[in-house]
Amino acid sequence: LLGRVYRPSGTACDPWKLVSGRKVQAHGGEVHEKGMIPRQLPEWLGKFLKSVRETCGDDMFPGNVQLNHALVNEYEVGGGIMPHQDGPLYFPAVAIVSLGATAVMRFTPHVSQENVGAEESAETSSSMEPFGVWLPRRSLLFFDGAAYTHCLHGIDGVAEDVLDESVLNWRSAVDRCGDARKR
Repeated sequence: LLGRVYRPSGTACDPWKLVSGRKVQAHGGEVHEKGMIPRQLPEWLGKFLKSVRETCGDDMFPGNVQLNHALVNEYEVGGGIMPHQDGPLYFPAVAIVSLGATAVMRFTPHVSQENVGAEESAETSSSMEPFGVWLPRRSLLFFDGAAYTHCLHGIDGVAEDVLDESVLNWRSAVDRCGDARKR
């Protein structure tokens, strides 16, 4: 995949755009204020998304969920992405593949503006604690449900991640809780 990302075929121009200090490629469409402007996925990416769907099965990606769009983010060492919530075009789920580097994806509960005053939303958000998920190279993170609707997600702009008790899978990354791991 890295080879395809850095040597995309069939593109007339540079596929990278600079967005908030990181390089981004958008495949499958352009997010627009009026909705998604669809574009054909590159063949290599279509094959990859088909493989992901087949590997994960309908439990992860029900038949009504289309894997039709991909953002490729490149972060410099020490770079990250501010906590954010993906918009309704990505609902109900997000799949994130980490290719060339490790990182910790941080999830921070919040009450969305659409749900302000909604008792269930406030209860869900207030009962959740912030947490992280360590993403090793060549890993797939899928999230939906409360992680999608009631949390912001982002990657801290650090050169190394501290894998403490807030990181759900810290044991996969380090021997002792609280150890740091370089990206």
